[in-house]
Amino acid sequence: MKCDTYREQMSLWIDSQLTQDEIRRIEAHTATCQACRSALDALHRVDRLLVSAPMMSPAPGFSARFQVKLVARRRRRRTWAGVATLMLATLALLMGAIIVVGISGLALWQSLSASGLLTQGIGLLLDLGKALAASLRLTWLVIDALSRGLRHPLFIAYTVLTALLVVAWTQIVTRRVFARRPVTVNSHG
Repeated sequence: MKCDTYREQMSLWIDSQLTQDEIRRIEAHTATCQACRSALDALHRVDRLLVSAPMMSPAPGFSARFQVKLVARRRRRRTWAGVATLMLATLALLMGAIIVVGISGLALWQSLSASGLLTQGIGLLLDLGKALAASLRLTWLVIDALSRGLRHPLFIAYTVLTALLVVAWTQIVTRRVFARRPVTVNSHG
């Protein structure tokens, strides 16, 4: 084994996660390798320091601040879960509507073709298609112009400045909101 492997195992040894056979191999290696022996001694010193150090209490208000952050995280998760559920439900309703319209559309198609309304409807659909194509071309032109404008230094500076202002404003509002509300901590769980 290489020294790196032994050094990785030394930490496991300190944490009492090695077998006696693995410990004997490390001891045999450190008997012949001064660098690994020094590393093992350093780990033992750090472990003794950590074991002998007194347990510290958290800073005043830590639990309350942690609870507030935990509640906010749960709200964000519930919000995104709600958005995802709403999107899936909307997609399911849309697919169901397409299936119902497709099935009932066959009978409607036959009655429209017999009355001559089908020809007028097809003409209307073609006109709508042309309008949609023109709208798509216009949208593409706008997107192309915007993409060119995004590389302009003034736009970049404006975007960075706006982002900085949003962050600053968010910090100001967040501090004011949390400064006004007393936080209650549930001691049961």
